[in-house]
Amino acid sequence: MTHRILTIALTLLVSVGALTAAEPPRLISSADTAAYALGVANGVGFAQSLTQMPGDPINKELLLAGFTAAFLEQPVAMTNEEAQAFLTEYFQQLQEREIEETKARNEAFLKSNGERPEVKKTQSGLQYEILSEGKGPRPTVEDTVRVHYTGTLIDGTKFDSSVDRGEPTKFGLLQVIPGWTEGLCLLPEGSKAKLYIPARLAYGERGAGGMIPPYATLIFEIELLEVIKGEPIPLATPTDK
Repeated sequence: MTHRILTIALTLLVSVGALTAAEPPRLISSADTAAYALGVANGVGFAQSLTQMPGDPINKELLLAGFTAAFLEQPVAMTNEEAQAFLTEYFQQLQEREIEETKARNEAFLKSNGERPEVKKTQSGLQYEILSEGKGPRPTVEDTVRVHYTGTLIDGTKFDSSVDRGEPTKFGLLQVIPGWTEGLCLLPEGSKAKLYIPARLAYGERGAGGMIPPYATLIFEIELLEVIKGEPIPLATPTDK
């Protein structure tokens, strides 16, 4: 009965062009209902996953035609092995294209941003903009700092913010990405600034945490609240015995 219901439902969808709503089948038994519920649940989940799929929009009619033929063991245009091999190469090419596009966008941003007169650039490629300059000491890599910050990508996507959490962050300058270490050493205590950190001074080709893609330029708006001289936080805390 389950096979019959799925066969009827899939055949109806394909015969009317896959996207035209078909009359729902009558669900007589619990097994029928379970089969139909399984189809609905998987269909909704799969449709949602398609919206996250890279590349051009998927032709749902062809997708359903391929699924129906394989599921009902009917003739198919390619074997499962051929399909798997094609998809592997297809998604690899999409990923490579996306990486190149991301690198190009971020390089163009840094080039344009670096031409603004208020933006300064260091030898490493770090760009920074002083919003207000403090009067206190500048930190060194041996020091600890307490800061408020908000981090975004070049499109404005926010990926982290101590301001949103309502509590400043305290860390040693050797505990963070190179762009932070260099940038904070340029700022007197009490300063507010923006750091524009190229990927090579941040997370490079790896990205981080699902929020920061590979080759992403990071923008941090920072307030350097305190420089604590001579109190570096250890990179690792030994276990007390």
